[in-house]
Amino acid sequence: MFVRSPRDKTALALDLGIALLPASAWAIFLYGGRAAVLMIFCGLCCTILDFPVQKWICRAPLKDALSPFPFLTGVLTAFWFPVTVPLWFGALAALPIVVCRAFFRYFGHRLFNSSIFAAVVLSAAFPEYMNRFTRPFAYFPAFTISLDPDLVQYYRVRTPLELLQGGTLYEDGMLPQLYGYASGAMGAVAIAAILLGGVWLLVRRQLSLYSTGAYVLVLLVLAMAFAPEDAEMLNYGWLYLLSGGISLVAVFSLNDPASMPRTAVGKMLSGGIAGILTFVFRQYLGGEGALPAVLVTNLLTPLLEYFTLPQDYYATGKRRKTPKQAASAGRQS
Repeated sequence: MFVRSPRDKTALALDLGIALLPASAWAIFLYGGRAAVLMIFCGLCCTILDFPVQKWICRAPLKDALSPFPFLTGVLTAFWFPVTVPLWFGALAALPIVVCRAFFRYFGHRLFNSSIFAAVVLSAAFPEYMNRFTRPFAYFPAFTISLDPDLVQYYRVRTPLELLQGGTLYEDGMLPQLYGYASGAMGAVAIAAILLGGVWLLVRRQLSLYSTGAYVLVLLVLAMAFAPEDAEMLNYGWLYLLSGGISLVAVFSLNDPASMPRTAVGKMLSGGIAGILTFVFRQYLGGEGALPAVLVTNLLTPLLEYFTLPQDYYATGKRRKTPKQAASAGRQS
C-alpha cells in the first residue's frame, strides 16, 4: 500500500510546479538559456512519450494519460544534469521515467522515484557527460546539440562535493553554495532556491518534516562524527549538507507520495535510512551517493509500510473481517 492523496491531482501538480519555479529560474540565471532549453526539452520528451504508453499500453483514462506530471518529472530530472550535457539527454531521460510511470499504472505503486531512477541510469551509462561541471555564468549556446569538448574543458571546475571527497573544503564557504555560485548540477546548486520551493510544499502539506528532517539530521551527525581531524566539526557538517544534491533529495525525492511510506514512523525510518546510505555511498563509492541511496530506500518502502501501518484488531489471517463480521463471530463464540 502506498500513499494516495485525497487532493485533486491538478492541485498537486500545480503545487509541484510552483515549488520547482525558484530553482528553475535561478538555474537559468546561473547557466543561461541552455538550462531552460534542457529543462523544457526533457519535460516535452517525457510528455510526448508518456501519452501513448499510458493511453494505449496501460489503458489509462484520457484524463490520466494527459497528466502534467511527466513534464514536471522531466524538469526535475533535468535538475540533475550539468548544463554541458547534449540536448538529446532529454530524450534519453524520458525512457526510464515512462517505464516507472508504466509500472505505477500496472502495480499501483512506483518501484523507484522516476527522476532519481532516470538520473542514475544516465550517470551509469554516460559518466563522462554527467560529471562535466562548469562554473556559473559561463553561458553556452542554447540550441547547440553537443558542445565543443575543448570549450567545456576551458570552463570546467571542481564542485564542492568533488573537493570534499578529495580531502579539501570549498574555500569560499557556505554562502556561495547557498546562492548557487559554486559549480554543480544546474538545478541542485542553488540551495536557497530549493529551500524556497520546499517552504511552499511544506505550507501546502506536500513536504513531511519526518522524512526530510530525519535525512538531514542523520547526515549532519554522520558528517560531524567522521569529520577530518583538521576540520571544525560543525562547519564541516554544514558544508557537507550543502554539497551535491542533498537539498534536492531532501525537498523533492523524499516527499514523492508514490514511492515513500505513508506513516510518520515510516517516513522517519526512510529518511534515516536514506541518510545513512548517502553517507556510506559517498564515503566508499564516491560520486553523488544521494541518488542510489534514494533508490535503495524506495525498494524498502513496502517493508516499512508493512511494519508501520496500524493493523486492525479484528484482522485474522490474510483476510480482514469487517466490524460487523467480527461482532457476529464474537456473539457466536
